Amino acid sequence: MKVNFLITIALCVQLFNAQFIIKAHENQPQPYEWAIIGAGLAGITALAVLIESGIKPSSIVWIDPEFNVGRVGKYYRNVPGNVQASRLILYVNNCPYFKDICSSSLNALYNNYDLDEFQPLHVIADPLIDFTAYLCNKVVSIKDTITELKRIDDYWSLKGTESTVHAQKVILAIGGHPKQLNYDISEIPLDDALDRERLATHLSPDDYVAIFGSMHSAILVLKFLSQTSVKQIVNFYKNPYFYGVPGLEGAAAAWAENVLEKNPPHNLVRLLNTAENRENILPLCTKVIYAIGYEPNKILVNGTSDVTFDEHTGIIDHNVYGIGIAFPPTGIFYGQKIAKNGLHTYLAYAKKFIPQWIANEKCYVNKPQEQLYDCENQELPWI
Repeated sequence: MKVNFLITIALCVQLFNAQFIIKAHENQPQPYEWAIIGAGLAGITALAVLIESGIKPSSIVWIDPEFNVGRVGKYYRNVPGNVQASRLILYVNNCPYFKDICSSSLNALYNNYDLDEFQPLHVIADPLIDFTAYLCNKVVSIKDTITELKRIDDYWSLKGTESTVHAQKVILAIGGHPKQLNYDISEIPLDDALDRERLATHLSPDDYVAIFGSMHSAILVLKFLSQTSVKQIVNFYKNPYFYGVPGLEGAAAAWAENVLEKNPPHNLVRLLNTAENRENILPLCTKVIYAIGYEPNKILVNGTSDVTFDEHTGIIDHNVYGIGIAFPPTGIFYGQKIAKNGLHTYLAYAKKFIPQWIANEKCYVNKPQEQLYDCENQELPWI
């Protein structure tokens, strides 16, 4: 009798445990098939190509803190563009998913602007905001900042500041932020310096402003600074600027050619970025601006922020892929290795790799490097 009672208790315990495991499993959120982190230029492009490639929108989660076209929408709306407006039209035509989206901003671009001219970036950003709103209604969209990815069994756990999401495959389009140096001088953020009105709020007539850099952003900032009443401007540069893609275009190119080279402002000096020049000049400076490029926004992947990216496959980790300014393809230009960025670069990159990410990365991830993609022989567009 006692033995039968113990057997009954044991069976009940097993049944309870089995039911508990089932219920616990049922309470776990089912992983999405795909997650895209970031809604800037690269994130928008990756999502459109993913859906165009046959992935059900309901199986995709899109995560971004703002859904405002990244830094372009947040900080750079008033910045003079370095591509003609017609490039956005070409982008839309080359990405069929966007063709049937009703965008009042895109219609305004057609009707109100010279497509062959370099327009302020809001002309480019506004149609992309319309596309973002349309895409947000197609997929599961979550406003959050993802800080960490952890591999759990056969899916990834995406930890945000307000939520945790699970996904089988992840595309990181996390964007970047301006690089900084460590000189002990009051810094004007590049995001503000590229907007003429916001730049003026940081300046006084007695300021002696140092700016580091020689590419498009640096020349634009020199142009804006020359239109203020600051005492002195000094530009530290390592390489000379050059015209054309990926160098100076639009307002920056016109100002460099017609003003900087022919009749430079009396209070502007350009110096090679050497230790001697820095030691002599920086002690005199009251403000500094770093226009030296961008670096990836930070995210932890399996406990490390030292994320390894293979530009020949787009692979970061198993079922984790990268695209955009944080994970760009590169090319050689005038002997320098330069990252390729822009809408058309991201679109060409997404069309090239996303179908393979969908199919199965195993078929090519372990192949020798030379059997993959030759970046120099298969150039992607610069813009």
